[in-house]
Amino acid sequence: MNLPHLPRRAGALVIASVMAALAGCGADNDSSAAVAQTSAAESAQAETPAASKGDEESLAPAVVAALEAAARGQAFEDSLHPETAKTGKALSSLQQAFDVRHYALSLRIMPETRTIDGSLAVTFEALESLTAIELDLDPGLSVHGATVAGQAAEVARNEDSFTVTLPASVAAGETATVTVNYGGKPHIALAPPWHGGFVWSEVDGTPWFATAVQTEGCDLWWPCKDTYADKPDDGVEVAISAPRGVKVASVGTLDGVEEGDDGFDTWRWVSRHPYTGYAIAINGGPYEVIEESYTGINGTTYPIQFWALAANADKARRLVETEVFADLEFFERMVGPYPWGDEKVGFVETPHLGMEHQTINGYGEGYKRGKHGFDQLLHHELAHEWFGNVMTHARPQDSWLHEGYGAYMQSVYAEETTGDMGYFDRMYGAYTNNEHCLPVVNPAVADVGEAFDNRDIYTKGAWLLHTLRNYIGEEAFWAGTRRLVFGTSEPWDLPYPIAPRYRTTEDFTRIMSEEAGQDVAWLVETYLYEAGMPDLQVERSDERIELTWNTPSDRPFPMPVSVSIDGEIIRVAMAEATGSIAVPAGARVIIDPRSEILRNLPIIGSCDEQTEEQVQYNIDRYTRMAREYGWQR
Repeated sequence: MNLPHLPRRAGALVIASVMAALAGCGADNDSSAAVAQTSAAESAQAETPAASKGDEESLAPAVVAALEAAARGQAFEDSLHPETAKTGKALSSLQQAFDVRHYALSLRIMPETRTIDGSLAVTFEALESLTAIELDLDPGLSVHGATVAGQAAEVARNEDSFTVTLPASVAAGETATVTVNYGGKPHIALAPPWHGGFVWSEVDGTPWFATAVQTEGCDLWWPCKDTYADKPDDGVEVAISAPRGVKVASVGTLDGVEEGDDGFDTWRWVSRHPYTGYAIAINGGPYEVIEESYTGINGTTYPIQFWALAANADKARRLVETEVFADLEFFERMVGPYPWGDEKVGFVETPHLGMEHQTINGYGEGYKRGKHGFDQLLHHELAHEWFGNVMTHARPQDSWLHEGYGAYMQSVYAEETTGDMGYFDRMYGAYTNNEHCLPVVNPAVADVGEAFDNRDIYTKGAWLLHTLRNYIGEEAFWAGTRRLVFGTSEPWDLPYPIAPRYRTTEDFTRIMSEEAGQDVAWLVETYLYEAGMPDLQVERSDERIELTWNTPSDRPFPMPVSVSIDGEIIRVAMAEATGSIAVPAGARVIIDPRSEILRNLPIIGSCDEQTEEQVQYNIDRYTRMAREYGWQR
């Protein structure tokens, strides 16, 4: 996703913070309450999409109370079922017994009543002999029935899922399709994209809606196997019927629009690629479609679509021409081909800040260029097409592979747009917002929401990449990054379709070690598996400086240290975590003058709970965005 979170759980309640973020849902800002690297400057959001609800309109007291409770980590009236609010959690034995091959979702959206009604057809392959399958779905939605090959199937509802008994057993290796009819009022997002669900708004009387469910999962609005670990291998189909005048943007390519006799039009989208459940999104509104094309590094010319509110069409066109083209050139040059060039690069203006939905990224930043010379939200969400969508973490504990990289790529881009000044400005912001309360890679994390409780997956993840890049060098670091994403360090000519892959932190460590020609596990493990940071003890006496690394859990840490002595930089070996260097009396000495190493410095605060100031920041931000985007409850 886009933003780190404050702690989300209060008892059984799943909540998320709206602290602005290192990762990308916010323009650049120096607010001390914001998580750096992104900077969170909606306070300067002069171009917020104009919804029908004006900024001066008062929010209902119940909504204000819910927003405040969410910001404080307290339960609020419409809190989700605690299990529905988890995505990426352990699968049941029934769910482990089948592999999803294809999803076909057909929905009628009724904004006037904020209800949905439709069906989901899931094609699966049995991994063992099956007599039933289990899918996840918010208990707030009703299952009307299920069929298999036209034959009625028995449905048993569990708290946060349901089981469909198959009319006949399916042998291992065979496939079958179950169609589920369902509907109701989907969970309404309280403060999207952090508190996810359906987002309802309107523009001049025309409905404007979206879905955003990263840390809660697809089961908030459609029946699915709510895990990152089982993507539909053969792709997805999404058919959405919405009131005439509402244009619907979704994943893949548009296969057609059918006008109904009842005033509803059906928009059919098709993709042959695998998707994580939360990355399948629908968006509807009075859009104007900006269309361009781009010839990628592998020679393929692919379409770019930006579904903008009509009033912002000119801004969207400029954004595509000045930013999207440049961002694509950067990512393809540094990492490799855009992964979905056989379908589209997609953005859609949303009634929330944004989200990395595959081929249809949500964008609600107001067409602003940040202080580092680019629209960092657009850049961040596009980064996730490489770091999150085509390369996906295999376990929730590996979420830093998405967000650490997603955040760090903005610093690398700022290095190109504004030089060292921009790069280190972002890295300094990330550094001062490290919490070092929890390990970045924590095997105790049971679902994706828990992983996002720790904003260090952004900040410390980015600093690990910075430190590793300095240690092993440019060539090895970027070759390793490309292998992580594409399986090869030379992906430039890869044809479409490009195969997605799952990765773990262990994969990252192995690949980087191979590219570096040395084992870097000691470096990765020190930063990711410990809550704290290495501490460099410096002692100067007479004409010598003694250096000693102290690490959490006394891990070995032979990290060499650069020392500037009257402007001359000398690299000090630290083979046994100690080293020394001669220094003339009176010489000016700077340790690690280029800030190459993530280490404990006194500018980082202690690990403690969120402060009242931060809570108030979140409350103010929630309520302001509720007015600006016209969120309807």
